[in-house]
Amino acid sequence: MKTTTILLALTSVTFAGSPEKPCRSGDLVMSREPIDAILNSPVRSRASDQQINRDNIASIFTGPKSGLPDDGFTTPVKFNTIKDFRPVDFITILGIPAISEKSPYTLFNPTPDSLLRDLSPDRPDATESPITVDAGRFALEMSLFDFRRDRGVESTTWGALNFKAGLNHNTDLQTVFNLYDGTEGGPDGFGDVTLRLKHNLWGNDGGSTALALMPWIKIPTGELSNEEWEGGLIIPFAIDLTETIGLGLMAEIDYLHNGTHHEFEFLHTAVLGFSLTEKTGAYAEYIGIWKEDSYEAYLAGGMNYAVNEHLILDFGVQSGLNSHAEDFGIFTGFTKRF
Repeated sequence: MKTTTILLALTSVTFAGSPEKPCRSGDLVMSREPIDAILNSPVRSRASDQQINRDNIASIFTGPKSGLPDDGFTTPVKFNTIKDFRPVDFITILGIPAISEKSPYTLFNPTPDSLLRDLSPDRPDATESPITVDAGRFALEMSLFDFRRDRGVESTTWGALNFKAGLNHNTDLQTVFNLYDGTEGGPDGFGDVTLRLKHNLWGNDGGSTALALMPWIKIPTGELSNEEWEGGLIIPFAIDLTETIGLGLMAEIDYLHNGTHHEFEFLHTAVLGFSLTEKTGAYAEYIGIWKEDSYEAYLAGGMNYAVNEHLILDFGVQSGLNSHAEDFGIFTGFTKRF
């Protein structure tokens, strides 16, 4: 009797394909009815012990909100049907960042004006911005006038340029040089060329934080060159503290020539930025430089004014806090996006 029951059960199972043309899987053939019964029966979610049936699962793809429990990790998707799916529609799913709709743009396929991010210059503070120039767009940062005094010796730089080109959505290439450097009682002329490559890791187009990596190399090409190759790595980080206050942190490791040999230097900064009005901002900054046999400490501050979305004017001052630091500096310039 038991054997007969088992045989009847086995012969009643067919594969979940067409009832007319069952498909064999080994020696076991199953019909579609048991599968439908499983899908239509309520099951329980381990996350919150809530019942989820077939309609709940389908609603993930056809409804405005997810049918899954609100576990703090899943966010509603924004498309209405599977056919309408585009990667840009995801904000965050299980903590994975969105694929930006700006990703296809390159140096030779410029980002349109409607998709440009806010202009975020690297000047006038020493703390670099983790935000890059949009793909296919260009920016010019220029210090019109930079005056320094150290132990009674004055030096002036006219036209310190940083020309940026957006290579893709997350990377820009920067060419930095001084048109004129002059020191009281010393030589003057054109400065060396420095190349920097900034790559944003996250936060380029939204979010409360942003981080980038920026390697750089100095090429001995100027009239005032020390004829030595130098380089380093800059790591800028930014976070929004409130709607009007932001914090910037930066760590930089450099390999420089001190006149007799190469040595490593470590520069670190912290800056608070304040939005005073829609067009005006201010900052206060600490700068520290560890050298082989000394440490320099500075306090700096300044303001900027946004003439429009593509042009920002700025000025700043810097004061040494210890005997190893330069005594005083004042500078002014602008940032223009094209």
